[in-house]
Amino acid sequence: MVPCTRARSGVVRLCGSAQPALSLAVASLLASAPLRAQTTAPTTTSPTIRLDSQAVHSDTASRIASRVGTATARDRTPGWRYDPDAGAVYQRGDFKWTIWGFAERYWGLKSDAVNADAWRRVRQGMEVDLPRLNGSIRPAVVYEVDLTDNNFFRSGRASQDFENLYLAIQDPRDAGRFRALFGENTHILSREDNLSSGNLPTINRSLILEEHGSVNSFGTQWGVQFFKALSSRTSLAFSAQDNRGSLNTIRPSYRIGNSLATKLTTVAIRDTVHQRRLALGAGVDYTRAIYNRTFDLASAVGAEALGGTTATGNKFTIEGDAAYGWAVGRHAVSVEGEYLFSDFSHSLTDVSGGYALLQFSLFDRPRWGGLDPFVRYDVVRLGREVAPGTAVQQALRTGVNYNLPYADRHASLHLEYAFNRVAGPQAIVPNDRSFGEFRVEMRVNAARYLRH
Repeated sequence: MVPCTRARSGVVRLCGSAQPALSLAVASLLASAPLRAQTTAPTTTSPTIRLDSQAVHSDTASRIASRVGTATARDRTPGWRYDPDAGAVYQRGDFKWTIWGFAERYWGLKSDAVNADAWRRVRQGMEVDLPRLNGSIRPAVVYEVDLTDNNFFRSGRASQDFENLYLAIQDPRDAGRFRALFGENTHILSREDNLSSGNLPTINRSLILEEHGSVNSFGTQWGVQFFKALSSRTSLAFSAQDNRGSLNTIRPSYRIGNSLATKLTTVAIRDTVHQRRLALGAGVDYTRAIYNRTFDLASAVGAEALGGTTATGNKFTIEGDAAYGWAVGRHAVSVEGEYLFSDFSHSLTDVSGGYALLQFSLFDRPRWGGLDPFVRYDVVRLGREVAPGTAVQQALRTGVNYNLPYADRHASLHLEYAFNRVAGPQAIVPNDRSFGEFRVEMRVNAARYLRH
């Protein structure tokens, strides 16, 4: 999905989701009281703390839909226009059509799972906001497709790998206040599942989240989702979906309710004077009937296989996350982290882990671009009650995100190094290993990239 942005009106926008898909999230439900609007290209004289993309997760569609009620008079001019924070927009009366897209290509050493030179993500999507039915309800149609999954640029065939494809009923002015949807969308639980690639400070998401994909957890699912702002600070999300791939599989499954999840998000600190913001989230997920699956461990950048063990039965997951942002002089700084624990009933498998991330703005000027160094630590612990010992996987990642000069945040260069270490019983990890990985990635987007 496209990244989180800010509207000219001063309202913090909802953000896009990435991975394996991008899901609707809820922190942007708290957007009614933003820290600060950004109306022009930022400079080092005006740091902006933006934690909505990490503190709460929202898909691209929700972000864009929320702009309906805050558009300027120029934005409401009938016909086509380009919005640098959303993409191509057509609007006439109460009808609005928004089109977005982004692409990423990386270079590095080839691994068993990743080519040395490959497209990481190429996505295109749109949202159609239909005229409101009354003063409180508006229907909308949303889709986003990942063109890379079918080797689109090599085979020339169109892709039908949907990150999102759903019908929604939502608040006509701000989808962050209320939205109910039916169709294909990414899971609500984990924070990074709902960030666009443009807002991910690393090439891949956290180890604990990426590796849950091996047991069909999180990612794109079919079903219903509900989002509601309980107050200006607190929001609630609920979903009843099917975790087995739906439209993205050879044999689609539409058993709504196979995966049940809920998440509560709140902004504990919102200090606009001192530019401080603390957002907290907690959620649970219960997924039934996971068969013939192995929880696989993979390296942080190249997704190289490192080990794994059987993970079957009913899965119960708890999740907690936090994000804190502040300004040091003229520089924006943010710290975030997440923890996940999952238990698999049949195989008696337990997995836990999470990450902690620090990133800051070194400089940010139109002429020189914007440079954001980051450092991140990931850890995953995997074990089974029927086997002795626990495998421990760790990754220390560091690098920079560089918004290119004069690109108005629409193009960025990403450099990342990860040092991986894994050790444990041979039944889970065949060989204890320590090794490094490095990749360079180029990102372009129809909407601006913002990281704080």
